[in-house]
Amino acid sequence: MKRVFQLAAGVALSLSILGSAPPWHPGTVPDDADILNRFDTLVGVDVACAQLAAEKGHSADVKAFARTLVSEHDLARQLARDVAAMMNATLKPSSDGARRAEHERTLKALRERPDLAFDVLFVRHEVEYHKDLVDLINKEWIPAAKNADLSALLVQVGPALDGHRTMAEALLQKLVPAR
Repeated sequence: MKRVFQLAAGVALSLSILGSAPPWHPGTVPDDADILNRFDTLVGVDVACAQLAAEKGHSADVKAFARTLVSEHDLARQLARDVAAMMNATLKPSSDGARRAEHERTLKALRERPDLAFDVLFVRHEVEYHKDLVDLINKEWIPAAKNADLSALLVQVGPALDGHRTMAEALLQKLVPAR
């Protein structure tokens, strides 16, 4: 029983370190190039976390979910890069230093967790990350996008990313059943 409480405390502490995924900043209106750069960066950040989970995950379900994320997020990034090419926009890493620092903290916290604690931390992170990214897409990027191809991309990937959140929630229920 003591082990269960230690695991829960460790996961709670790690989640406070991770924070949530992309913050939404009301009042700022990004241009199309900024949206593409931020999308590419944020999806790339999650690919790195998912690659780690595909390697280090304890359960087969977590590894399979992580591989799905890598595959589908890579596809989404390629679609965004195709839109950028059509717009003659050059993608560059987002200059969001806070995002990069949070990404490094996330990876560090994940690397420090053993077995089931890793799985739970990763999946909880994915629930929050996808919820926040879908909110960012729906509340900030879709309304701000001027280019029709970019708007279509965002409308297309939003539901898929929300599907990832739903998958993560179901997996979390399997890993940590309600009492």
